[in-house]
Amino acid sequence: MKNSVKLLSFLMFALVSISAQAQIFGVKGGVGLANITSPNQDTNDLFGRTLGAKVAGTIEFDITDELYIGSGLGFAKKGASSNSGNFNLLYIELPVGARYDIFEIGGSGYFYAAAGLNLGFMVSARFDGDKLNIGNTNDDNFKTLDLGLNTGIGVIFNDSFQVGLGTEFGLLDISTTDTSNLKNIMLMVTLGYKFGQ
Repeated sequence: MKNSVKLLSFLMFALVSISAQAQIFGVKGGVGLANITSPNQDTNDLFGRTLGAKVAGTIEFDITDELYIGSGLGFAKKGASSNSGNFNLLYIELPVGARYDIFEIGGSGYFYAAAGLNLGFMVSARFDGDKLNIGNTNDDNFKTLDLGLNTGIGVIFNDSFQVGLGTEFGLLDISTTDTSNLKNIMLMVTLGYKFGQ
């Protein structure tokens, strides 16, 4: 747990350090469906979709007129439903990714595609209102860290307003048990605004 806190503190410090050189600041949020999946079909059948949500501040650097590299710091609600209740997993997240403006729409709009990685630090886990243990031992229910692959498409209007559809596929097993291999997935509609464009 202490190592996880140190890692998150370092990443936040690095993000603040580069923000002074950032060219585009913004905010972004999304709402949609979250779930937990497993390659074991019997385990997979135990989980169903639940409400997922994200909100974050964003930072972007333009590499070319079409290519942007971005990051940010945000908060996400993930989890899944089950016959016995809902899993609510809350994360602080640090994404790193790229956006490419594919073609222009009108005079100041763009259709884009985006992809990147998302590092998540679990800060709360509950099942049907009851608190679950977070850590990296068999006595805990979920691991602290998660890593996801983000993809998305969308449209930017007037160089400022952003509307998109995004996905996240978990790359790491979030369960601490040897018998389960659980990963987060999400499908979301996203909205964003870029300042000073």
